[in-house]
Amino acid sequence: MSKYGQYCPIAQALEIVGDRWTLLIIRDMLTGTTQFNDLERGLPGLSRGLLAARLRQLQAAGVVEKQFNNSGRKTTEYHLTEAGQELQTVITA
Repeated sequence: MSKYGQYCPIAQALEIVGDRWTLLIIRDMLTGTTQFNDLERGLPGLSRGLLAARLRQLQAAGVVEKQFNNSGRKTTEYHLTEAGQELQTVITA
């Protein structure tokens, strides 16, 4: 994740979503994709390791939250937080 060391809102936003693949991950989550394997399938060329790293970064930034779903089979889902949902305006502009 790039660090610009500036306090303007644009630089701070770029520190969170400016890395390659990050906005595409958020885009897919906005369309309802929540499981890791589904995110991976929807983004050909993105490695599992890099997807996991980007999801961790988004969690640390408060954009994504990880939820464990134990209904029937154990699955992990990723959901956008309120802050993550607010990025829809930027992505669909």
